[in-house]
Amino acid sequence: MERVSSNSTRKKIYYYLLKQKSPVNIKKIQKDLNLSSVSLVYYHIRKLEEEGLVKETNEGYIVEKVVLSEFIRLYNHVIPISVFWASFFVSSLILMITFLILDRPIDGEIFGIIIVSIASAIFINDILKKYKDLIA
Repeated sequence: MERVSSNSTRKKIYYYLLKQKSPVNIKKIQKDLNLSSVSLVYYHIRKLEEEGLVKETNEGYIVEKVVLSEFIRLYNHVIPISVFWASFFVSSLILMITFLILDRPIDGEIFGIIIVSIASAIFINDILKKYKDLIA
């Protein structure tokens, strides 16, 4: 998705269209994204069409091709793949802490908690970076 990423306005329009349930017209895109003019939206839509990422229908514009290497589209949400790993590690961490509180700690359990805590922090950091890049 090098071309979409090269322009922040084009990227915003692409992700906006990706999240929509139905086709959207240019005026609605301009209004919802608070862009300066309809012609600006039209210019970027044309560029996205040239790249084969967006197509025009009778009702408006839709995403033709999804090009998200590290994201999953789930219904109308764009979610980083890291979310699934982070949720696994956070759940594991919660279980380990619960078992630690209910029982006497063993050195191996404490070590496991430290490792899972570090992995959880890494994945949560990765998710936050990806969402920041997605919005920017």
